[in-house]
Amino acid sequence: MRRALCDFARDNGFVIHPKGYDYYIESYTMFNHCPCDKTRQSCPCPEAVIEVPRDGHCLCRLFWESYNTFQEQMLGK
Repeated sequence: MRRALCDFARDNGFVIHPKGYDYYIESYTMFNHCPCDKTRQSCPCPEAVIEVPRDGHCLCRLFWESYNTFQEQMLGK
């Protein structure tokens, strides 16, 4: 799953949350669906491709448009 997340980010020009993705993988494995939306059965989900350019991040805030976007939205910088 780690490889799939990294490949998805690279292929779509996204960055992964600076704290990494281990917490996300653990939650996904435990629930067997997206930890943020139980209707999303796959990860990475197709909705992320729409959400990141529109919102700057996906619903889970795992994928970001850029680290600058992360800093602006999460840290107010």
